[in-house]
Amino acid sequence: MKTVLFVLVTALSMNAMAIEITTSVKITQANQANEDYKRILMGAQDDAAMFIASEGQVRGPSLQAALEAVRHVNRTSATDLQIAEEILKLK
Repeated sequence: MKTVLFVLVTALSMNAMAIEITTSVKITQANQANEDYKRILMGAQDDAAMFIASEGQVRGPSLQAALEAVRHVNRTSATDLQIAEEILKLK
């Protein structure tokens, strides 16, 4: 009986560890995705400024990547100009 109980307790604790590890990996991946998203937006600030200054005529590659990222993450219908203005407000 002691052996069965030990095996059961061991199995339950191993399952709890697996859940904890899985959860922390998901959290880490989410944090990394958030950091990557912010890095893309911050890296597009110069292109966003040029886009606004040129009244939409100059669209740099960093801004294009940021526009795609914003639309993918936020599912927004904001215009490119509106998104560029918001990118410039980031700190």
